[in-house]
Amino acid sequence: MHELYIAECILKSVADSLPPGMNPQAVEEVRVQLGKLDAVVPDTLTFLFDAIKTNGGMPNARLALSEIEVVCRCENCENEFGIEVPVFLCPSCGSGNVKVLRGRGITLTGIQVKDENGEDDGNSGNS
Repeated sequence: MHELYIAECILKSVADSLPPGMNPQAVEEVRVQLGKLDAVVPDTLTFLFDAIKTNGGMPNARLALSEIEVVCRCENCENEFGIEVPVFLCPSCGSGNVKVLRGRGITLTGIQVKDENGEDDGNSGNS
């Protein structure tokens, strides 16, 4: 279950991204993009993030996930195309010589925190 490791890495990345002296309990939302090729189950990741966030010092954090569709480019004819299932053939020329452009990787895209007065401080960091 690699989702537990991913949840741990997200918490560590958030902690490392906070300004020095900022209380991690102020983190309200963590925005993360998931590439569809990474085979991450969003509900499982959210469940595990919620299970460990208190131990990570961020009991108020909410995980906001978005998925990145898979986009490839044919290296033969330069056609860019999306795929739903992992069949890496160019629909234009039939070549298997394709490069994945998007849809792979996990990216921390933002952190929302409360300021010292308990008000929403918007983005305290974008990674």
